[in-house]
Amino acid sequence: MFSRSLKVLPLLLLAALVALPVQAANLGLIDGSVSDYEGQPLGGIKILLLSKGKKLDEHIADARGHFEFEQVPFGTYVVQAIASDGRTDQRDLKVASGEVALVELFLPIPGQVIDIIVEKPKAPPPVQGAATVQTMDRHDIQSLPKGDTASVNEILQSQPGFVGDAMGNIFARGNHANVQYQIDGVPIPDSVSGLFGGFLSPKSVESMEVMTGGLNAEYGERLAAVVNLNSRRFTQEGSGEVELQGGSFQTVNPSISYGRQVGPLQLSGGLVLKRTDRALDPPTFNTLLNAEGDEQRGFLRIDHDPSEHTHLSLLGLVSHNFYGVPLDPTLKPYDPNQPDGGRTPDRYGNDPAPYTPLDAQPSEDEKDFFGLFSVRHDFDPRSSLRVSLTFRRSDAFLFGDAVRALGPTADPCVTDNGTTTCQTASDVRREANRFGFTAEQLFRLGEHHVLKFGGQVDQLFGKTAFTAYTRGDQQQGVDPSQTKSGTDDANATTGGVFVQDRATLGKWILTGGLRLDAQRVSFSGDPTSAFDVGFSPRFGAAYAVSENTVLRFSTGVLWMPPPPLDAPAAARILGVVAPDQIVPYDLKPEQDVTLETGIESRVLPELSLKFNAWGRLGKNVLDDVQIGATNLLSPYNFRDGRAGGLEAGATLVLGAKFNAFTNLSLQEAEGRGIASAQYLFSTGDLANDSWQRLDHSQVFTGNLGATVRDNGTTLTALAAYNSGLRTGPDNDQNVPGYLKVDLTLQHQFLDAPLKPTVSVDVDNLFDKHYYLRIGNGFAGSHVGAGRSVFVRMSASL
Repeated sequence: MFSRSLKVLPLLLLAALVALPVQAANLGLIDGSVSDYEGQPLGGIKILLLSKGKKLDEHIADARGHFEFEQVPFGTYVVQAIASDGRTDQRDLKVASGEVALVELFLPIPGQVIDIIVEKPKAPPPVQGAATVQTMDRHDIQSLPKGDTASVNEILQSQPGFVGDAMGNIFARGNHANVQYQIDGVPIPDSVSGLFGGFLSPKSVESMEVMTGGLNAEYGERLAAVVNLNSRRFTQEGSGEVELQGGSFQTVNPSISYGRQVGPLQLSGGLVLKRTDRALDPPTFNTLLNAEGDEQRGFLRIDHDPSEHTHLSLLGLVSHNFYGVPLDPTLKPYDPNQPDGGRTPDRYGNDPAPYTPLDAQPSEDEKDFFGLFSVRHDFDPRSSLRVSLTFRRSDAFLFGDAVRALGPTADPCVTDNGTTTCQTASDVRREANRFGFTAEQLFRLGEHHVLKFGGQVDQLFGKTAFTAYTRGDQQQGVDPSQTKSGTDDANATTGGVFVQDRATLGKWILTGGLRLDAQRVSFSGDPTSAFDVGFSPRFGAAYAVSENTVLRFSTGVLWMPPPPLDAPAAARILGVVAPDQIVPYDLKPEQDVTLETGIESRVLPELSLKFNAWGRLGKNVLDDVQIGATNLLSPYNFRDGRAGGLEAGATLVLGAKFNAFTNLSLQEAEGRGIASAQYLFSTGDLANDSWQRLDHSQVFTGNLGATVRDNGTTLTALAAYNSGLRTGPDNDQNVPGYLKVDLTLQHQFLDAPLKPTVSVDVDNLFDKHYYLRIGNGFAGSHVGAGRSVFVRMSASL
């Protein structure tokens, strides 16, 4: 297996290197000009690029008054022109990944008298491109309830198209998983599936860009949405923050972050710790049983510029999470004197949740590390190259506590039509080591034409080790004769190359690209391997009706390979494939044809509106099924899939003291014909060839947020409405919808040393009792937290 994977690896590396002759996915360009008020270009003018008042870069306009800033991370900036005699002008500018942002600056003629109008803060301008993009900088993240103590997935739930699930999971536009995360423009490889805790902390994030449609060809593999994260930036003189949070559920959450220039190196890092009695979503509202958890997350970044044109970056992210798996104290032991032992389906027809003795202590222990080394070199103003190496190791151990879980009070075996079924529990350890290589280069073919080439390869070495225990009535506990153990090794090589073109023709912005992807998968003991290739053409167009209104359209093919690591473990735990037999692997890549159109307009200086309509037709559509009382999510394919939706949003900015946003999403997703991993399903499931709604699809989602600021005091509120995920044996019913309101009040003492801030976070202000899942979650059902209050105290360093 190892040798077969290595045979593919050089081919993909070679393809990537041949393509080298892209600008990183998180970078854009600023193309500008400076002139006087009569239109005459001004050369020799100093041009500054600023962020939050800090100078990031400096150029001198050429004789034509032209200037450029390359390799600019997405975000919001100020571009300022300063003449030697003090004349000045500046513009706020929003830069998106892979886009060219245009800016014009004007200076008065010496001696000319002009009226200077101080502009008030405005609503954001539309993105000049075909992609559907939402951008949040650190200020935006801090303005949400709970600020950067919320998780990345909690923040994403406030964005259009995203739906929250139990255990912190999210879904994008009716797609199960398949969200791609990038850090500093480099894709983060998949971990083992089903991890409860993420290893990304918003405290290590400077800005966030969320793309849900119109994806360029540079993006491959996980394409339901792309979440670009820029790592935290600190001042050269030294800056940082120390914070302590505490509150409901005995939660204690200290953190520290700091960065500064040390000689030729820019160093930054941080540490976040958390301990709580409610780490995972429990099955009941009022009682927490075995729900405690501990989290530790850290980051370290080192930057070095050996020359004006070369930048080196080293980034490390690490996390360790330990969670108890919540138990349901309302369930009663099996009663032989009642029909079906006293177990009846719920009102939706779901089978009753399995009873676990209340002294059991199942748990999950997760460890995750990600390392990134990148080199960027600018050959000249019109060509730049970046090469990146990545490594990710993820390890998860699910402890089923079989001795207690299958003890004397556990359910007895049941015989039906001659078949005896006994309760089971499992210990499962999953490991994944992934090595990645990315090479990207950009060419400027004129002031308004950008051509990109690039390639990437990812090598997975995975292992799943399991022990499945079965209860025996005679033993009143684990039956040693039925205990089964095994190990499955999975190797997968995935890679792709692409070419992406972008041209501005007057008011038109046209994008087009081609992408070629391949994946080879092999398993221990299996002499065969699966090899798949995908070809993805993509096209987009945007028309600038004015500088404040943009129409956009995009279409293309998205090719998404399956995650192979957990496929064999599911077959073993269910007992459908004997330990000495090879697990058949028949998963196929998903291939979607997408179509999207939309409009974005700043209709008033204070108000921006946007609207999108999207649709998707798929073949071999990937979905996941949960395996028993474990957190294993085993993938399978529907033969056909279809999804579509509408999204609308608005942003209102009234001066520096008030801003608000709202977004609404309407969507539906369906699949038909189970086409792979059929050993996971019943005969009835396989015979059903009709369209069925997917359990992770939520029809209606809405968010409304507002922030008020005055003299260091900030009040932020966020109301979120969810119409409910699917439930019932056929996913034809809804979990009840709910409206949840979160609130944060904070005050910063601006005149005090270290400028301390005190914040009060109220989660679920009106104490709404709501279900996230009913009958089809990790442990049956999952409920959201009731009213929770947390206090944060922080100080600047």
